[in-house]
Amino acid sequence: MNSDASDLALSNALNQTRLSQFLGWLTLPQRQILEQLVQALQEDSLPECPHAARGFVTPPMGPLPSGPPGPLLGLYAMGSCGSLGQTQGSDVDLWLIHESDMPKEEVATLQRKADWLSQWATERGLEAHLFVINPCQFGIPCQRCLDTEHSGSAQHWLLLEEFYRTQIRLAGLPIAWWPGAPQDDPGLLTLGEIQHLPAAEFFGAALWQLFKGISRPHKSVLKVLLLEAYVADYPDQRILRDQLWYRLKAGQTAQQADPYLMLYERIEGFLRRQQETSRLSLVQRCFYLKCHDARFPGQWRTRVLDDLTRAWQWTPLLIDSLNQAQQWHAGQVRWFNHQLQQLMLTSYQRLTTFASRQRLPRQLQIQDMGILTRKLYTQFESEPDKLVRLNPLWSHSLAERDLTLLQVDSDDEQGGTWYLYRQPADKRLLFGESPLFHHRSRLACVAWAAANGLVESATRIHRFHQGEGVVDKTLTRLARRLVPMLHRPERDDLDALQQPWHLDEVTLVVNQEQDPSRHWHGSELMLDLRGNRVLSTGRPRRSLAGSLELVTRNSWGEMHYQKYEGERGVLQMLESLLTGITNEHLPEIRVIAVGQRANAQLEDRLGFLVHQCCRLRQQSRAEALQILPLTLGESQYGLLFSSHGMHWRPADELPPLPAPLEDGQLQSLPQPGMGEDPYASAPEVLRQHARKGMRQYFVRERDQGLDVYLLDENNVLQRFFHSVGQLNALIDSVSELYVFKREGRFGGGSFNLPQFYRLKRCHGELTVQPLAESELASNQE
Repeated sequence: MNSDASDLALSNALNQTRLSQFLGWLTLPQRQILEQLVQALQEDSLPECPHAARGFVTPPMGPLPSGPPGPLLGLYAMGSCGSLGQTQGSDVDLWLIHESDMPKEEVATLQRKADWLSQWATERGLEAHLFVINPCQFGIPCQRCLDTEHSGSAQHWLLLEEFYRTQIRLAGLPIAWWPGAPQDDPGLLTLGEIQHLPAAEFFGAALWQLFKGISRPHKSVLKVLLLEAYVADYPDQRILRDQLWYRLKAGQTAQQADPYLMLYERIEGFLRRQQETSRLSLVQRCFYLKCHDARFPGQWRTRVLDDLTRAWQWTPLLIDSLNQAQQWHAGQVRWFNHQLQQLMLTSYQRLTTFASRQRLPRQLQIQDMGILTRKLYTQFESEPDKLVRLNPLWSHSLAERDLTLLQVDSDDEQGGTWYLYRQPADKRLLFGESPLFHHRSRLACVAWAAANGLVESATRIHRFHQGEGVVDKTLTRLARRLVPMLHRPERDDLDALQQPWHLDEVTLVVNQEQDPSRHWHGSELMLDLRGNRVLSTGRPRRSLAGSLELVTRNSWGEMHYQKYEGERGVLQMLESLLTGITNEHLPEIRVIAVGQRANAQLEDRLGFLVHQCCRLRQQSRAEALQILPLTLGESQYGLLFSSHGMHWRPADELPPLPAPLEDGQLQSLPQPGMGEDPYASAPEVLRQHARKGMRQYFVRERDQGLDVYLLDENNVLQRFFHSVGQLNALIDSVSELYVFKREGRFGGGSFNLPQFYRLKRCHGELTVQPLAESELASNQE
């Protein structure tokens, strides 16, 4: 037997072992779903499935159902399938490879079929992701947009290296995956020969793994540390694909050369050389949690993990805790999340430092970089008033019977800090306990708990003060009321990340901290009869709205808390709130009043006022200034709505009006001259997308080149004129500044990268769309 034939036989034997393990570790219903999926790719066996190219050039393997032959080159499972990392909860990544010259229209229909089959299988209990692959795509720039499962332009050869070392052939041609495999053998399918991994990919791959780590951090920790290990050996690259093959050639079995076990061993060797024992300890826990499956006692998987835990000198208590991860409480989940986050950010910092030293060309497309960094910004960039989501990891429920708030006084003007604990208000239980969350506002603590699933119908909120604890009935009722409003599954809406954020949900809590209604002795019935004047009632007149606390969720999935007080608190709250309103979208608005009196009237009046102001903000035009009178206590104000946004003035500072001020009676004035306003000569749509704290570039194509408008972090507008080449250089230099040189809150570069958009006319209106460099370049040729 010649060398090539011997190598192919060795590869086929490995494939057979992995295939048996893969199918054997699926549950019976999952295996049946997989068989139906394979059948549907060969013939129209599922009635509602879209029609597309079907049939494989060679029949499916072993026990999988076969059908008529066709143009599809192969179907392959990859990742943890058939390895130590496959458990009952594992997803299944499948590559469906078609002929390289398949027409674009047929590829599009095949992609629709693949998407339909992925959803169909997932809904029935097998989380499958079916990727349509051109065998030549690894030699050209990625054409597919990034989504929650596809890395787009973020990684290329690194992805192919993972596929080569983990793939299992389910149908079609064998893959020429091993080092030195013949590239011109018609009986083999090659996707490209890996000579080395280009250093330029490591930054994009690190971003992708952090992005994936938001939902499944224990998996991404292993992959991002493999990148770090590869970088540590650069330019001497010993990729795992090669090491796996050499082990097989040396006579090791498929189980001894298990790709997931080899992944861990490579990371362990790297961290031991670096003497980073704490990171290694966390990696060991992640590896155990990824690979442990209680369904297979006494089998090879169990023996491997038992040998490893003995070598790691784990105690039975630690093993039992990890085995019970589905019952972890919020304190355990929070600790593990924090450790994972710090480990991944450290790796990211080192990988960006490596990329900076190499002065590498940018391979990551700007639209993909924008999506990744915006999502990472929502998760990792901490802000004082951001209510960060707590990833439940494996835990089925984080609900607590008792939660306690403890205030620690401070000398500053903030009035101290509230700490949230998952215990009753007993100092013996609280002693030594780590807080789950802290904030200067107790409502922010309660909102965080409600949003993250810690509150249920039986949960009680306690307050602990001066050594004594008491159940706070008001906060308990409020917490339970907040649950259906705030505890919602996170949306994987990447389209929203391609636009400036806007507010989706607004919850306004009134009179939790300051309650003027406690000192009001009037009649609530009379309030209703007199037109609900809760913002100016009694003698002397005063507002019954004291503290105003906002909990908002925006289109990027971020939650924020803001607080306003005093007579002008209503004005400040409205002014701040309306900066997040767009012409196309009105947020869901809820008002909760929790004072002693007039709660229904406050909810009605403030709810109506907020809705009215949002509508006026959306209807604002450049040619008119609309003024809405509002009386607060003894004072009267005008809310001024224009294309600039909304601002307010005391009544005696308003311009001359055509009629006397009367609450609720809208008045209009011609808009004064724009003067030196830089927005005067800019497209009107830019005003709607202005956001504080963000640097945004808007590109408009002209016959002579590109108009570029810059809105900086303070919404100051500048205008430039560039060619496509100059724009690409601008993107490169700005991205490099923020990624490699600007200090982020976690010690590495910033995730708050400038955003690039395209101004394009659609149906007669100028719209804001994600910037695609390739489309701009082609239009300028």
